Amino acid sequence: MVERLGVGGQGAVYRVEDLDHPGDFYALKLALNACTGRAEREVALMMTRAAHPHVVGFHGCAYGPYPREGCLGFIMDWVPGLALDVWAETGNTTFRQLATAGATVAHTLGELHGRGVLHRDLKPEHIVVRESDGQPVLLDFGVGWYEGATPLTTGPLPPATLYLLSPEAVRFLWHSPERPGSHYTFQPTDDLYALGVCLYRATTGHYPFSEWLPADVLQSAIVHVRPMAPVLVNPRVPRALSDVIVRLLAKNPSERYRSGAALHAALVAAASSREIAWDASIFDWEEVPPVQEGGTPDRHILRPPRPRPALTSRSAAPFRMARRSRWPRRLALVASVLLTLVPVTRVPLKAPGLRIPNEEWATNGGIDPAPAQYEQAPLPVRNQKMAPCTKELEVELSGACWHSIGKRRPPNCPPQTVAFKDECLWPVPKSRPVPTSVDGGAP
Repeated sequence: MVERLGVGGQGAVYRVEDLDHPGDFYALKLALNACTGRAEREVALMMTRAAHPHVVGFHGCAYGPYPREGCLGFIMDWVPGLALDVWAETGNTTFRQLATAGATVAHTLGELHGRGVLHRDLKPEHIVVRESDGQPVLLDFGVGWYEGATPLTTGPLPPATLYLLSPEAVRFLWHSPERPGSHYTFQPTDDLYALGVCLYRATTGHYPFSEWLPADVLQSAIVHVRPMAPVLVNPRVPRALSDVIVRLLAKNPSERYRSGAALHAALVAAASSREIAWDASIFDWEEVPPVQEGGTPDRHILRPPRPRPALTSRSAAPFRMARRSRWPRRLALVASVLLTLVPVTRVPLKAPGLRIPNEEWATNGGIDPAPAQYEQAPLPVRNQKMAPCTKELEVELSGACWHSIGKRRPPNCPPQTVAFKDECLWPVPKSRPVPTSVDGGAP
């Protein structure tokens, strides 16, 4: 074992070296829970139907960390490279290269779907662009499906990442209490929808709907909210590529591309354009002068602002809500009528007896102004953790989480903190979501 490459909820992946052939490196994936049978299930899939030039290669089974005991694992190709979203932000990746890589992934998914294999957990970190030749490679079929595979969960949905679920999967989850024991049938269009989310993330720097939203809000957005077109978020995106991604994210699966082959053809046709925009870098960059004289200037990516999607439909129960919404209006009407009937004593208005000082005196006060009765809560900063916040540890203001470092009157607050109601507040930084799958039906 050379180093740990990553760890998730069900397994850990290490870079390992062949002792008999020094310099030959592989990836070893070990199951963290030997009782679930996931490792055996993934091995059966990798050995047979998932074998493909653009799927990580399988080499054999192993037990770790000791040869004869420990957790079952298997040895795969070690693929040096970058995840799709990270690769898109290197500064050298063009839209044409991204569309070509997306077309290859679409073609690979189409061939796997033809064999009855569904990935079911496609996300940017599971699409690695190989460093040696720039080809995309699919990783992690731990929750993949094939005919005859045993279910992994007892909930209505298979294990999934919430912000990559399709609208039809979320709708099924909502109606699952009406059908106890029912299970969602994952379709190829679900994989293609997830690929659309990956391409959206690569072209805009954001997911269509923030992964930091509360689960119920995120589910509602997936079903009811139309994501902004990538070209409206990042004006550098070619219109043809933006249109392909928008179609992939359609709420109705019948409006999306029906197969990986159809999506492959659409991306290849779009990338064949001779427009100069296709050969531009995906994001704009700025050079920052070096801190020390003679040093190398730094380059920083100019990520577009987070998109603000638009509603596509009404609430799930518009009729009931409309009936309830009449009562406040009726009560307000009755109250206004009663007020017109009740005699009211009118008091003449009197101007306040205050003398307005001249501007020079007002702006040169010799004492600190008295604290305002109402203070505006501080606004969140970039990369700050958003609500919900940890109870009894963090303070929620303006929808963000803050640490209170005690009662101090401004301007005695330390740097990088803000003063609010005689307290110094420090913004809690957000942590990167754990790149693992969870049971989509669990809370």
